[in-house]
Amino acid sequence: MAVPRKCFILTLMFALSISGFDMSFAARHLLQTLPPLPSFPKTSMPPMPSVPTLPQPTALPPDSVPSTLPQPAAFPPTSKPSIPPIPAVPTLPQPAALPPLSKPTIPQIPAMPNLQQATLPPQPAIPILPQATLPPQSSNPLPMIPTATNLPKPTALPPLPSLPTIPKLTLPPLPDMPTAPVNFPTMPSLTPPPSQ
Repeated sequence: MAVPRKCFILTLMFALSISGFDMSFAARHLLQTLPPLPSFPKTSMPPMPSVPTLPQPTALPPDSVPSTLPQPAAFPPTSKPSIPPIPAVPTLPQPAALPPLSKPTIPQIPAMPNLQQATLPPQPAIPILPQATLPPQSSNPLPMIPTATNLPKPTALPPLPSLPTIPKLTLPPLPDMPTAPVNFPTMPSLTPPPSQ
Protein backbone atom coordinates (compact mmCIF):
# COMPACT_ATOMS: atom_id res chain seq x y z
CA MET A 1 0.00 0.00 0.00
CA ALA A 2 2.88 2.39 0.74
CA VAL A 3 4.70 1.85 -2.61
CA PRO A 4 1.75 2.92 -4.88
CA ARG A 5 1.18 5.96 -2.66
CA LYS A 6 4.84 7.04 -2.97
CA CYS A 7 4.72 6.50 -6.75
CA PHE A 8 1.56 8.63 -6.98
CA ILE A 9 3.18 11.45 -4.96
CA LEU A 10 6.34 11.39 -7.12
CA THR A 11 4.23 11.45 -10.32
CA LEU A 12 2.20 14.38 -9.03
CA MET A 13 5.36 16.37 -8.12
CA PHE A 14 6.88 15.66 -11.55
CA ALA A 15 3.67 16.79 -13.31
CA LEU A 16 3.54 20.00 -11.25
CA SER A 17 7.19 20.80 -11.98
CA ILE A 18 6.71 20.28 -15.74
CA SER A 19 3.55 22.44 -15.75
CA GLY A 20 5.38 25.21 -13.81
CA PHE A 21 8.32 25.11 -16.26
CA ASP A 22 5.95 25.36 -19.23
CA MET A 23 4.10 28.28 -17.68
CA SER A 24 7.34 30.21 -16.95
CA PHE A 25 8.60 29.58 -20.50
CA ALA A 26 5.30 30.80 -21.96
CA ALA A 27 5.37 33.95 -19.78
CA ARG A 28 8.94 34.74 -20.85
CA HIS A 29 8.07 34.22 -24.52
CA LEU A 30 5.05 36.49 -24.15
CA LEU A 31 7.15 39.24 -22.54
CA GLN A 32 9.70 39.02 -25.33
CA THR A 33 7.13 39.19 -28.13
CA LEU A 34 5.04 42.07 -26.72
CA PRO A 35 5.70 45.56 -28.17
CA PRO A 36 7.38 48.07 -25.86
CA LEU A 37 5.07 50.18 -23.76
CA PRO A 38 4.67 53.82 -24.84
CA SER A 39 6.18 56.50 -22.63
CA PHE A 40 3.52 58.59 -20.94
CA PRO A 41 4.09 62.34 -20.39
CA LYS A 42 5.05 63.28 -16.89
CA THR A 43 2.60 65.53 -15.15
CA SER A 44 4.02 68.30 -12.97
CA MET A 45 2.48 68.46 -9.51
CA PRO A 46 1.66 71.90 -8.01
CA PRO A 47 3.91 73.02 -5.15
CA MET A 48 2.79 72.08 -1.69
CA PRO A 49 1.72 74.96 0.60
CA SER A 50 4.14 75.88 3.34
CA VAL A 51 3.36 74.92 6.92
CA PRO A 52 2.44 77.98 9.01
CA THR A 53 4.59 78.72 12.06
CA LEU A 54 2.74 78.46 15.34
CA PRO A 55 3.33 81.04 18.09
CA GLN A 56 5.59 79.90 20.91
CA PRO A 57 4.12 79.97 24.44
CA THR A 58 5.47 82.73 26.68
CA ALA A 59 7.06 81.91 30.06
CA LEU A 60 5.10 82.77 33.22
CA PRO A 61 6.55 85.49 35.55
CA PRO A 62 8.38 84.15 38.62
CA ASP A 63 6.15 86.04 41.05
CA SER A 64 2.98 84.21 39.99
CA VAL A 65 4.21 80.75 41.10
CA PRO A 66 4.52 80.35 44.97
CA SER A 67 7.81 78.94 46.11
CA THR A 68 6.47 77.00 49.10
CA LEU A 69 3.11 75.29 49.37
CA PRO A 70 1.12 75.38 52.64
CA GLN A 71 1.58 72.31 54.81
CA PRO A 72 -1.54 70.40 55.84
CA ALA A 73 -2.66 70.56 59.48
CA ALA A 74 -1.38 67.79 61.76
CA PHE A 75 -3.90 65.15 62.85
CA PRO A 76 -4.46 64.73 66.62
CA PRO A 77 -2.78 61.66 68.15
CA THR A 78 -5.08 58.65 68.47
CA SER A 79 -5.22 56.62 71.69
CA LYS A 80 -4.45 52.91 71.29
CA PRO A 81 -7.11 50.64 72.80
CA SER A 82 -5.86 48.42 75.62
CA ILE A 83 -6.24 44.68 74.89
CA PRO A 84 -7.28 42.60 77.94
CA PRO A 85 -4.83 39.86 78.91
CA ILE A 86 -5.56 36.32 77.76
CA PRO A 87 -6.65 34.06 80.68
CA ALA A 88 -4.30 31.20 81.57
CA VAL A 89 -5.19 27.69 80.45
CA PRO A 90 -6.34 25.62 83.48
CA THR A 91 -4.35 22.50 84.30
CA LEU A 92 -6.31 19.30 83.68
CA PRO A 93 -6.09 16.45 86.22
CA GLN A 94 -3.92 13.55 85.19
CA PRO A 95 -5.82 10.27 84.54
CA ALA A 96 -5.29 7.44 87.04
CA ALA A 97 -2.99 4.62 86.05
CA LEU A 98 -4.80 1.66 84.49
CA PRO A 99 -4.40 -1.74 86.14
CA PRO A 100 -2.22 -4.23 84.24
CA LEU A 101 -4.14 -6.56 81.97
CA SER A 102 -4.01 -10.26 82.80
CA LYS A 103 -3.36 -12.60 79.88
CA PRO A 104 -6.13 -15.21 79.56
CA THR A 105 -5.01 -18.84 79.60
CA ILE A 106 -5.91 -20.75 76.45
CA PRO A 107 -7.16 -24.29 77.17
CA GLN A 108 -5.23 -27.09 75.52
CA ILE A 109 -6.90 -28.92 72.66
CA PRO A 110 -7.60 -32.58 73.60
CA ALA A 111 -5.83 -35.20 71.53
CA MET A 112 -7.82 -37.03 68.86
CA PRO A 113 -8.75 -40.58 69.92
CA ASN A 114 -7.44 -43.47 67.82
CA LEU A 115 -10.37 -44.74 65.74
CA GLN A 116 -10.55 -48.43 64.94
CA GLN A 117 -10.46 -49.30 61.25
CA ALA A 118 -13.78 -50.78 60.15
CA THR A 119 -13.63 -54.01 58.16
CA LEU A 120 -16.05 -54.24 55.23
CA PRO A 121 -17.94 -57.53 54.68
CA PRO A 122 -16.97 -59.51 51.55
CA GLN A 123 -19.03 -58.73 48.49
CA PRO A 124 -21.36 -61.53 47.24
CA ALA A 125 -20.36 -63.29 44.03
CA ILE A 126 -22.23 -62.34 40.86
CA PRO A 127 -24.58 -65.23 39.83
CA ILE A 128 -24.04 -66.79 36.41
CA LEU A 129 -27.13 -66.22 34.23
CA PRO A 130 -28.25 -69.11 31.94
CA GLN A 131 -27.76 -68.47 28.23
CA ALA A 132 -31.06 -68.18 26.28
CA THR A 133 -31.39 -70.42 23.20
CA LEU A 134 -33.46 -69.22 20.25
CA PRO A 135 -36.01 -71.60 18.67
CA PRO A 136 -35.12 -72.94 15.21
CA GLN A 137 -36.44 -70.96 12.27
CA SER A 138 -39.43 -72.38 10.36
CA SER A 139 -38.86 -73.80 6.88
CA ASN A 140 -41.81 -71.87 5.34
CA PRO A 141 -40.56 -69.58 2.50
CA LEU A 142 -41.42 -65.87 2.64
CA PRO A 143 -43.98 -64.59 0.07
CA MET A 144 -42.50 -63.01 -3.03
CA ILE A 145 -43.03 -59.27 -3.66
CA PRO A 146 -44.76 -58.85 -7.07
CA THR A 147 -42.68 -57.00 -9.65
CA ALA A 148 -43.82 -54.15 -11.89
CA THR A 149 -44.16 -56.46 -14.90
CA ASN A 150 -46.65 -58.72 -13.11
CA LEU A 151 -49.08 -55.86 -12.34
CA PRO A 152 -52.24 -55.72 -14.51
CA LYS A 153 -52.23 -53.08 -17.23
CA PRO A 154 -54.89 -50.34 -16.94
CA THR A 155 -57.64 -50.31 -19.54
CA ALA A 156 -58.21 -47.38 -21.94
CA LEU A 157 -60.12 -44.45 -20.47
CA PRO A 158 -63.58 -43.64 -21.98
CA PRO A 159 -63.75 -40.51 -24.18
CA LEU A 160 -64.88 -37.29 -22.54
CA PRO A 161 -68.43 -36.08 -23.41
CA SER A 162 -68.61 -33.18 -25.87
CA LEU A 163 -69.62 -29.78 -24.49
CA PRO A 164 -73.09 -28.50 -25.59
CA THR A 165 -73.12 -25.56 -28.03
CA ILE A 166 -74.43 -22.33 -26.50
CA PRO A 167 -76.85 -20.43 -28.83
CA LYS A 168 -75.69 -16.95 -29.86
CA LEU A 169 -77.81 -14.01 -28.71
CA THR A 170 -78.65 -11.32 -31.27
CA LEU A 171 -79.12 -7.84 -29.83
CA PRO A 172 -81.74 -5.49 -31.34
CA PRO A 173 -80.39 -2.49 -33.29
CA LEU A 174 -79.94 0.71 -31.33
CA PRO A 175 -82.36 3.60 -32.11
CA ASP A 176 -81.03 6.49 -34.18
CA MET A 177 -79.87 9.53 -32.19
CA PRO A 178 -81.82 12.75 -33.03
CA THR A 179 -79.76 15.29 -34.93
CA ALA A 180 -79.26 18.67 -33.28
CA PRO A 181 -80.50 21.71 -35.21
CA VAL A 182 -77.77 23.55 -37.05
CA ASN A 183 -79.44 26.98 -37.29
CA PHE A 184 -79.91 28.52 -33.85
CA PRO A 185 -82.62 31.17 -33.41
CA THR A 186 -81.32 34.75 -33.24
CA MET A 187 -81.77 36.57 -29.97
CA PRO A 188 -83.07 40.15 -30.03
CA SER A 189 -80.46 42.75 -29.27
CA LEU A 190 -80.64 44.29 -25.83
CA THR A 191 -79.04 47.60 -26.87
CA PRO A 192 -81.33 50.66 -26.67
CA PRO A 193 -82.36 52.31 -29.92
CA PRO A 194 -80.26 55.24 -31.04
CA SER A 195 -81.45 58.63 -29.90
CA GLN A 196 -82.71 60.95 -32.62
